[in-house]
Amino acid sequence: MRNELPVTLAEWPRNSRETLRVRLDSFNGQTIIDCRSWWSDANGELRPGKSGLTLAVRHLPDLPDALANALVHARSTGLLMDRKGRS
Repeated sequence: MRNELPVTLAEWPRNSRETLRVRLDSFNGQTIIDCRSWWSDANGELRPGKSGLTLAVRHLPDLPDALANALVHARSTGLLMDRKGRS
């Protein structure tokens, strides 16, 4: 599996200059999940930014519940609207 890494699982525009990317990769012999902002250089190639979230892949099973809880909390407190414009 390690020779198939990195693999990009999802990406979406953060703004006009940056893209958020979720990838499985390896670092120091460990498989990691990397959620990072990528920026476009002068040639239009994406380069990884310094800020992001990198976790050992063993933490991946806990991540969906944590993100779901964050989404519920953000909506219930009015920090985030749903796609129909409701909190």
